[in-house]
Amino acid sequence: MNEWVDTAISTLLRVGVLLSITVIAVGLVMTFVHHPEYVSSPASLGELTAARGHYPNTIVGVVDDVRHFRGQAIVMAGLLLLIATAITAAVLLILLIGFAIGMEGG
Repeated sequence: MNEWVDTAISTLLRVGVLLSITVIAVGLVMTFVHHPEYVSSPASLGELTAARGHYPNTIVGVVDDVRHFRGQAIVMAGLLLLIATAITAAVLLILLIGFAIGMEGG
């Protein structure tokens, strides 16, 4: 049983990380396509990374901005996907351990 559990967890982590990296890369490309001045102007890029800038700060805000194809929101969605991957792997591991303990005790 240990081998398939290891395989399931590692596959989940690999797929989740690769998917989140892809989403983040798409978001970065979209940001620079919509705002080409970020590439050539340090001042414009500074506005993008400034603390006072507009960033989606709720899941609803991220989803709404992703629907409008805003690059920053797509990057944020990729980061949320990365966090969700780790949480999902931990929950799956806990459930599988509980299942294994239940099988041994029953």
